[in-house]
Amino acid sequence: MPRKPFTEIAMQAVWKEYVARLQKKGEKILASNLETDTPTLKGTVIQLEFPNDTMRVELERAQHNLLEYLKRKLENYDITIDVSVNEAAEKKYAYTTREKYEKLKDKNPDLELLRKTFDLDI
Repeated sequence: MPRKPFTEIAMQAVWKEYVARLQKKGEKILASNLETDTPTLKGTVIQLEFPNDTMRVELERAQHNLLEYLKRKLENYDITIDVSVNEAAEKKYAYTTREKYEKLKDKNPDLELLRKTFDLDI
């Protein structure tokens, strides 16, 4: 099997191609998970960090097809994927309307003044 060298940029381009294919096929959740973190490269190991274990498990279920695509496109059959979970990173995602507002307010405290001035609801 070929073991042609490749760059991180080339790997990321192929990664994006795969995500686009998933979106086209309607597999939006997996595609979204794969876009959560920009993959990095250490040798032939693609490293990812997810904010929760559920995303890691979903990737592990779909990993075979992803790896086959990457190996074929990059012409290197030594490629592996290493996924780590950083639950502290989950805090950077805002899910509810209130969380989104609080996140925006942290970035711009004047938002609270605007909300009070115009008596706006969240």
